[in-house]
Amino acid sequence: MYLVHTELLNRKADSCIPQNLADLLHALAHPDDGVEHVVIHPHPGHGVTVGVYLLADHLRSAEETAARLCRRAVAEIGPLPGWQVGRSEVPLLAPYGLDGLID
Repeated sequence: MYLVHTELLNRKADSCIPQNLADLLHALAHPDDGVEHVVIHPHPGHGVTVGVYLLADHLRSAEETAARLCRRAVAEIGPLPGWQVGRSEVPLLAPYGLDGLID
């Protein structure tokens, strides 16, 4: 399972983020997308980061699937016109217990 962060960019995001955006994105996922869970992290004045937990064979496939899902959302969800899909990537994390040792 991968966690992919995909940016949805819109400087006017504060006033137009659907409260059920995570549910809407999950509903747009196709069965073969492997989407298990979706979370939204708002960034006022910038947009949102969409966290997509999904099953995929490869990292690149997971990132492409999350980006494709977000592009589908921008095209199909009524309140999202004017939004753009930004980066779509698995976040890099320090190994457990070593995060305080790495500068």
